[in-house]
Amino acid sequence: MSDKRISNCDAIEAALKLDGDPAQVKAFYQDWAQTYNADTQDAEWIGPGIVARLLHQFLPDTSLRVLDAGCGTGLVGVELMALGYDQIEGFDLSAPMAQQAIATGAYRDVQGDIDMMRAGEHYQAGDYDAVLSAGVFTLGHVPPEGLQVLLSLVRPDGLLIVSTRSHYYEQTHYQQVVDALVNSGRMEKLHAIENATYNNDGKGHYWVYRRAS
Repeated sequence: MSDKRISNCDAIEAALKLDGDPAQVKAFYQDWAQTYNADTQDAEWIGPGIVARLLHQFLPDTSLRVLDAGCGTGLVGVELMALGYDQIEGFDLSAPMAQQAIATGAYRDVQGDIDMMRAGEHYQAGDYDAVLSAGVFTLGHVPPEGLQVLLSLVRPDGLLIVSTRSHYYEQTHYQQVVDALVNSGRMEKLHAIENATYNNDGKGHYWVYRRAS
């Protein structure tokens, strides 16, 4: 990765320089958990709200079962709760972050210590009407193949909604993974918001995919 600074926030900058090793990422977020909400608020991160509103736009039935993958401190869950969703579950690699998500009251269940790349070992295939992931497909965190894992948890005709930082999209093989899933008939791209505001130090993309029936 280039030595050029990406974020104005020291904690976010350090997060973007992680190497993707789950143990390293887990340790980092264990230390960051207490100040994460304040730091991301200062950075004006709007991803959770956009992802939640995209779900409401395409699946407005608030009784549907939703999984927040890489839920962190629960920012997506809070946005979903405000929209009326009450069947929200979540998981995160960091147990301290997951504890904060539980404390929001937005979730019916939250599990910590779960690596997204192994989420299929903890959740039933096709169990969710929608799987959302905001702020996880970013540099130093999860490889693009995480899309395959999350898609497997979505029911046929259900939705997978994710955000990607622009740097992540440009510097990884994210689009190749998407193309493979689309070309194999496993999913379709339903909607995209590209080159949109991510936070106050960069742009991002927001993607809505539908699992094939």
